[in-house]
Amino acid sequence: MIYPLEKQFTDSFVRFLDGQGEHFQGANGFAVKTITFVVTEDCNLRCSYCYECNKNYSTAMTKETARKAVDTLLSQNTIHDYIDPSGDVRAIILDFIGGEPLLQIELIDYICDYFKYQVYTRNHQFQNYMFSISTNGVLYDTPEVQKFIFKNRGRLSLSITIDGNKELHDSCRLFPDGAGSFDTVFRNVQKAVEQIGLQSTKVTIAPENLKYLSTSIPWLIEQGLRDIHANCVYEDVWKPEHAMLFYSELIKLADWLLDDKRYERCGASLFAEFIGKPLSQEDNHNWCGGTGLMLAIGTDGNLYPCIRYMQYSLRNQSELKIGNIDSGITEFQVIDRLSAITRRSQSTDECFNCPAASGCAWCSGYCYDVHGTPDKRTTFICQMHKARVLANYYYWNSVYALENMDKRFELYLSREDVDFITGGQPIKRRKNIL
Repeated sequence: MIYPLEKQFTDSFVRFLDGQGEHFQGANGFAVKTITFVVTEDCNLRCSYCYECNKNYSTAMTKETARKAVDTLLSQNTIHDYIDPSGDVRAIILDFIGGEPLLQIELIDYICDYFKYQVYTRNHQFQNYMFSISTNGVLYDTPEVQKFIFKNRGRLSLSITIDGNKELHDSCRLFPDGAGSFDTVFRNVQKAVEQIGLQSTKVTIAPENLKYLSTSIPWLIEQGLRDIHANCVYEDVWKPEHAMLFYSELIKLADWLLDDKRYERCGASLFAEFIGKPLSQEDNHNWCGGTGLMLAIGTDGNLYPCIRYMQYSLRNQSELKIGNIDSGITEFQVIDRLSAITRRSQSTDECFNCPAASGCAWCSGYCYDVHGTPDKRTTFICQMHKARVLANYYYWNSVYALENMDKRFELYLSREDVDFITGGQPIKRRKNIL
């Protein structure tokens, strides 16, 4: 093995690296914390739906800032207390994001090596660690990235975002010159499926690509990606007709999964048994973790509750910092305000008492950008959520019937909501199952 800083490395440290095994040990009954490093704001794509709307394309983290960030994370200080207030955290995930993080693969490699050396020399509790990278896939097959993957095998979770087939992917995920990125990304997805066993991807649903959904997710699954995580963007882009189209596309997708019981061999997160039910008043947890449960380190070493509070994610508000790597956590009033947010405090009466409340998501950082406070929900995806619930009613009751299960997915939507989503047509039925 060849590592940066190799003059500092001892034989015992090399044995430590070689002997770590192939599996992360952080889930064995103790807490795991994810720390996000924003290594650059630059990106080699210009995705139309990207929430990072204010990028400074010349901004990147320096090695000095990165090294100081690692030292601060591993020291007993206010940052350590913030990420581990109860003393239960025994494992850590270093999550690298951009922009496009692989544009800074040399820096990421440096951070990982420095972190490994420090946890070894300090005999730190975070010897249980993983590295995580979500990439657009354009640079996956470069020699520098391939070397990094090989060196950190067993301790690296790397995902590539591909939205679907060429029509869907290239409707939003474009190079700066306007050309679609599908051909490059798909070639690298194929390589990752073979090389590292890539099995999942994240699909972002926006108005531009919604009409391709029912054919695109099956296509992804047929390429070997068996677990598809998909969600609608939270922004104010949805119109009533989109909910009707979403329902129609989901019904087609459901039929594809139900045929030959494909659902036994793959999964799509758009179908989930827990969604679409009323929540009790006692269920008062805030959906979003960006209210004091996360920590992001900006390129300049400033600390944030989440990257959605950084200036590159904000259109209307100033960034919301909670400290920096030099001084530690300093904005305790901000943290107290964020941690006090609940589902009740964020929600209108209509949202809080919604009969289909479970599974409806929101982003507190985006709420802050829209309303000037994270303690007020945005509801732009309301009808999209209800359309998803109605499609799940069809899907799950069909699954239960096919499996001869004595279960039922109850529908709590109002007749008005159902008629709106279906355009007044009868609810879709599959071979008289429902």
